[in-house]
Amino acid sequence: MPTDPVPAWKHHLYARAARRPDELAAAAHALYGGPPDPEAYPDFPDTDFLDFFAIEWVDGAGLTEVDHAVRAGELPEAALRWPREVRTAMWVVDGWEGDLVLLRDIRTEAEIAVSAPGMQADLPRRAVVRARVIPVGDALRFSGAPDVWEPMGVIARMDFLREWMATPEPALLEHLLALRVGFLRQREEREAWIAHFGADELLFDDPRDMERRLAAFMSHLNNEHVFPSLGGRTRAEAFRVAKGSEPTIVQLTLGATLTGPGRPGAIYDEVEGIHFLPAYGEARAHLRGEAPHPGVVTMYLDDPGITRLPFRRVGETAALARLLGLPEETPLDTLLDPYKPSGVRALPSVLPNLED
Repeated sequence: MPTDPVPAWKHHLYARAARRPDELAAAAHALYGGPPDPEAYPDFPDTDFLDFFAIEWVDGAGLTEVDHAVRAGELPEAALRWPREVRTAMWVVDGWEGDLVLLRDIRTEAEIAVSAPGMQADLPRRAVVRARVIPVGDALRFSGAPDVWEPMGVIARMDFLREWMATPEPALLEHLLALRVGFLRQREEREAWIAHFGADELLFDDPRDMERRLAAFMSHLNNEHVFPSLGGRTRAEAFRVAKGSEPTIVQLTLGATLTGPGRPGAIYDEVEGIHFLPAYGEARAHLRGEAPHPGVVTMYLDDPGITRLPFRRVGETAALARLLGLPEETPLDTLLDPYKPSGVRALPSVLPNLED
């Protein structure tokens, strides 16, 4: 059976993956519920797992291995379609049209046609297939060799599906898809933010200034900025096409925390996404040793909604160490460990969309 339509790209990704043992271990733990059993997986990491890791797994930076390779100039931008459009599911073969095998997702009934020349004998009608499908040029192709089971009737297929749904894989695939979509939106939105404001970190004169400037940005984001993931359309244009109606105007208003005293701020971080910070001007001034605002810094430490991000952005530790009664040379992570959990992977954090 033919196994791989683009071996050069895949082998490059496999070599990259091998250099990330900790991330491979995290992916294996999520997929298998623990380290793979050597007896059950004697060839681990096998090519199917490496495909999963390179194309679908989202690392602590919110990126797939394909994303990293494209950023490093090691793969063409066309490869970005893989993590954006990959589909892994349990399919049934409905038939053939020339070199196209017609597949139907057993769980959702979604239908696709996959280019698979020379595989007609291996994929008979009603066979059950677990496969990863990716776009290659103008066609969909199998990523590696699909797992194929003998033709089954409807009841047998549904029993087979229930067994698969009881494994960690289907829920993990859905979770990773949501992460890939969310982080892609976050990256595109952050680029629009930086293009509009000139920086990813902002300090506002007062809450009214913040609300005014953010309202103008939201209008620009929805009605003027074009997004590659939307085919070069604005969000409003994409909404009209998808919904057949005009979008509701998004009115951005600040909550009570941000409208309190002090100079609020906002950071649109590459990994952690959008963060709105009350009295950020005062917190930053204290951490820099420019003006005393210990109450604001203590509030930052105690607030579970405020991560390590603003402390990392300031980057200075002496004033924080003095506030906590510790030596000034204490590393920042040591200072924050009692207040902010470490090792927590970021989730996408984005601005409200037209349909939110």
